[in-house]
Amino acid sequence: MAIALNAYLHVAHVVDTDDLPIDPDAADWDQAIAEVVEREREYACSMLTALPGNWSYYARRGNPAQMLSVIADDHDASMIVLGAPRHGVVSLVERLLGESVSARLIHHGNRPVLLVPEHSAATARLAQ
Repeated sequence: MAIALNAYLHVAHVVDTDDLPIDPDAADWDQAIAEVVEREREYACSMLTALPGNWSYYARRGNPAQMLSVIADDHDASMIVLGAPRHGVVSLVERLLGESVSARLIHHGNRPVLLVPEHSAATARLAQ
């Protein structure tokens, strides 16, 4: 989509509980988080490098909706594009309570939000 719009792409990974090792008391807990985040960065950058156009990659800790808003505001983004919400009970509860990232950005943000389904034609092309 960024290519079609001739837009600069800012890709953000906000570190959340899915990135955290299971045992927070482990001696290498911080290192384990750093390794997971680094693998995510390497994977994302390897996909982005193959695409034409300009892009930046960010990995930050914090509230995902807040961090995405800050990045979008810092770069005067036209919109925020999100993958479809995760599946599962926790995600369902977050959506029902209005605490999902997409709900928070839609209700409290100041930029348009585009949700991309997990199995869209665009994501299929990127996976190739």
